[in-house]
Amino acid sequence: MAEYFFGMTDKGRRREKNEDTFFVREIINKRFLVACVIDGVGGYKGGDIAAAIARSVIMKKLETISEDVIETLQQAIVAANTKINQQKKPGAKNERMACVLTCAVVDIKNSKCWYAHVGDTRIYLLRDRSLIKISRDHSAVGFLEESGRLSEEEAMRHPRRNEINKALGFEEDITTAEDFIETGESPFLSGDLLLLCSDGLTDMISSATIISVLTTEKSLAAKAKALIDAANDAGGNDNITAVLVENNKEPKLKPEPVRVERKKELITSPLSADELLPKKDKISSKKSRGSRLVLLTLLFIAIVGVALMAAYKKSMVPKAVMPATVAPKKNEVLNQLMVQINDSTKTVVLPAEGTVLEIAAPVTISKDSFYLKGNGSILMADSAFKGPALIINASAKHIVLDSLVFKNFDVGLMLQKNNVVLKNVRFVNCRIPVQYAVFFADSLVSGKFKDSIFITHSNTK
Repeated sequence: MAEYFFGMTDKGRRREKNEDTFFVREIINKRFLVACVIDGVGGYKGGDIAAAIARSVIMKKLETISEDVIETLQQAIVAANTKINQQKKPGAKNERMACVLTCAVVDIKNSKCWYAHVGDTRIYLLRDRSLIKISRDHSAVGFLEESGRLSEEEAMRHPRRNEINKALGFEEDITTAEDFIETGESPFLSGDLLLLCSDGLTDMISSATIISVLTTEKSLAAKAKALIDAANDAGGNDNITAVLVENNKEPKLKPEPVRVERKKELITSPLSADELLPKKDKISSKKSRGSRLVLLTLLFIAIVGVALMAAYKKSMVPKAVMPATVAPKKNEVLNQLMVQINDSTKTVVLPAEGTVLEIAAPVTISKDSFYLKGNGSILMADSAFKGPALIINASAKHIVLDSLVFKNFDVGLMLQKNNVVLKNVRFVNCRIPVQYAVFFADSLVSGKFKDSIFITHSNTK
């Protein structure tokens, strides 16, 4: 098997030392692979010490994996946080040391991965040339970018982009803090590629640059070096770390049909028909053979006559030009979108403009927050479908739909409350572009509805 993982770190162009660290290795007889990127928090003394402590503790804790992989990851990170706090000395230079990290456990055999995350290091999944940021940044700027209030470019230039609100060492007991450790799991299919990295990479280069590097036909080592070189070329303001893990397992193929050959009877010497018949039947056999030949000749003449007559009649009828039919291609992009809507993914970027996703059943989004960047992709109604394209449940808190086209729907988008931000969204041939669903269960209602729940450019002029 070719090498399927690689990690690399660099101190960058502006820092005197490297406070980043990482590890990536196989465990339990190569059944699992564990990978982790750790970044010592800048601005406080001892960031490199905190990162080294976390690396040592987590590597030790992840030598074995329980059936509950997420719980194993959480326990390892809690143990690292405890050890960092124990090593702090009041009044010493490292009394405020801290670090952020992202760890992943990969099961190549069963095509699955799990992750745990604290801070602004990141984990990405590259699938079919689309890059998806799986983790969420625990920072104010990260939240604004993921919610669609800041573009990626604006977030990269924001003066507060390095401020974080979660790190190991910030709190003594992180077991009592709700959702302090972000966790999740995802399918990890053949051809998928994971990128774990520090913010020294993502603050310097865009996701488009990352995609251009990761989709080259190079080794993982060459790709990791190219990412770090690109970040340095862009300024190298911070330490830079990149860890790559690839599922290079061959996709399962359908078994070929088994060929069955009929056994041939062995004949020592070929026998003629005359030799197979008794002598007294040879004359009658010749007669019957002659009669069959005459019958077949007459039948052939009749078939030719019918065919010629049909062709003549067909030539007398005006020909209708039939539209060429093209076998529908399986909508792989829609299948991937459905998987990401139902797993822990928070941000999905669809392929380039012109991609068509044919919707034959409503797609329901129930996540707390979700950012769908369409890049001009088209959601098109199946010819027999009459329902809404997307349904945003009331349980969702903040959903962003960016650069999408809804086409030929009876209802384009159905909402249950004001929990959606629309950016550059077009509705083409939709009877009802946006429908607001209101439910009154066993209630006496009085009052009136506003005529619009959106503020558009035309309203503000």
